[in-house]
Amino acid sequence: MEKIMACVLVLGFAGTSGLVFKGMNTKPQIRAVSVEMAGDAAYRDGLFLGKLNREAKPHMLAPVGRWSTEKDRASFVQGYRQGLDSNERD
Repeated sequence: MEKIMACVLVLGFAGTSGLVFKGMNTKPQIRAVSVEMAGDAAYRDGLFLGKLNREAKPHMLAPVGRWSTEKDRASFVQGYRQGLDSNERD
């Protein structure tokens, strides 16, 4: 009886571990980037314009001239690309 109970516990732990590791994919990293960039105005601006242009002009270059520093331009382009690639429909 103890062997059966031990086997059931081992299988239970193995199944639970499998579910935990299956749930650990790149989604938390994507959220971490979004949370990190949430306070960045250039990123939010790029995300907004990317979503607007997703259906209208998806091949348009990102208008980075709106931002003066390289850091802001990089954030804007990152948000713009994410907005264009976003599958969610607002």
